[in-house]
Order: sequence, then C-alpha cells, then structure tokens
Amino acid sequence: MFKSLFAALLIVSLLISGSGNAQAAESAVAITLERTACFRTCPIYTVTIYEDGTVIYHGENFVTVTGEQTSSIDPETVKLMVAAFEEAGYFGWNEAYDTRTVSDLPTVITSVTVNGQQHRIARYAGDSSAPLALPFLEQWIDLMAQTAQWTGAQFDFTAISVGEQSPVVTLQRGPCFGACPIYNVAAFEDGTVVYVGIANVTKIGVVVLQTDAATIELIAQMAQASGYFKWEDAYQYMTITDQSTVITSVRWQDQYKTIIRYEGDLNAPIGLARVEQSIEALVTTLVG
Repeated sequence: MFKSLFAALLIVSLLISGSGNAQAAESAVAITLERTACFRTCPIYTVTIYEDGTVIYHGENFVTVTGEQTSSIDPETVKLMVAAFEEAGYFGWNEAYDTRTVSDLPTVITSVTVNGQQHRIARYAGDSSAPLALPFLEQWIDLMAQTAQWTGAQFDFTAISVGEQSPVVTLQRGPCFGACPIYNVAAFEDGTVVYVGIANVTKIGVVVLQTDAATIELIAQMAQASGYFKWEDAYQYMTITDQSTVITSVRWQDQYKTIIRYEGDLNAPIGLARVEQSIEALVTTLVG
C-alpha cells in the first residue's frame, strides 16, 4: 500500500514539475538567448521564449538561481518582440560577429524564429563590427523575460558602446504601480540615439535614430552647467508613493556620473528633471 502511495505521489510530483516543459513543448520557440562563459564571473545561462508566452530559464554558473525555472509573459508581447527583431533588421545580419580584438569577454547567442524560419547570431562581446542594435536587443530580451530575478545580474546599460564610443547621456525610466512608460534611451556623440521600449509605450522594441551631434552636445553641456556632476548620486526619499524611478547618466569632458531619482523625492534639484526631459525629448514620438 505504502509503495503504491509513494509511486502515485512520485508520478504527481513529476507531472507538476514537468508541466512547464509540457506546455512549452506544445508551442513553437520564438526567441532564445544564451550568455556564455568568460575568464571572470560572467553569468552563464539560457532563456527560451515560446510563442504561447512560456519562458524557460536554465542557469548554469555565476547566477543566483541554477537549474531550470519557468515563468510566462503575454503571448501578444512575444509577437511584438518578434516583430521588433524583424524591424530592427535582425534577419539581414551576419550569423557571427566573432572578431576577438579584446579577450576575456563572453559570447552572446540569440535566435529568432518566424514562420518556422530561424535566424541565429553569435556575437562576441568584444567585436565592435556588430550592428549597434544587436547588444541592445540582447539586453532587451533579458528585460522582457525578467531574467534578473534568477541571474541576479544587472547589466550596465550605460556601457553599451558604438565601436569605442560610450553613450554621452542615458536615461532609464522604470515601472510604477500604474501604467507608467518603461523605456531606456542612450545617445552618442555622433548623434546616434538608441531607444529601448519595454512597456506602456507606443513602440515596443529597439529603435536606432539619428539626430544632430550638436543636440547631444547641448544636452551634456546643459547638464554640466546645471551642476549635474556636483549633485548627489541618488534621490530616493519616498515622500510620495507609486512613482517611478529615473536613472540618468552623463559623460562629458572626462567626467562621468549616474544619478538615481525617485520621482516622489522632492529634494532632487529642479535641474535634474530638466536633464531627464531633454533626453526624453529625443524619443518623444516613440514613448507616446
């Protein structure tokens, strides 16, 4: 009797633990992401997003959670993600960007499947010849699948570069308890602007825009003149709840600073909100 009961419980347990995989098996793979090893402690894991919204994560090393975890996102969001890769030009890019001008970095492997046709790209993180949108799309997969809950990794949005150029200004607008727009912006010295739409915005996905280099220089100069590099690193006192957090960075004339501002903190300098607004203005039509 006890053997029969144990066997029954074991079967139930296996069915429960495998339900995520069984559900995913009934759906087609839409997007995958794999981050490989480097000579340091780079997080090593894979993420598979299925058309039905199932997300399967498998952590291997240097992550908070190893092994398999399952979650889900809205299937309509998955469709938007696939469309965003198409619009970015993903299917026209090379299958590999693996020139190793810098050593000790990981390789990031992505794939997107449309109508049964898969395109796979392996990008060595030190290869500057890869399309600018590609590393932003890779990070965007992590953001949309919310892998940080398992990896513990917080990738530095401000460090994604164009060749040897790092962003002059960046902005990351986070969630609130309502329908606040969630998106990131990075602007480079040559006038290149990268927008990453995450949620509650007109445009979901990664869009590369071009503006005048003088516009980016003016934003940086305005921030410097306002006192940006002398302000505190964070203004996070929650006098008002349910607000979003905005993270900006400015890199100008051998100076670099990142500031975190909770919108409900009334102690933040007025000039800080103006810096944020000047960066947001670069992508207003995409935010909605």
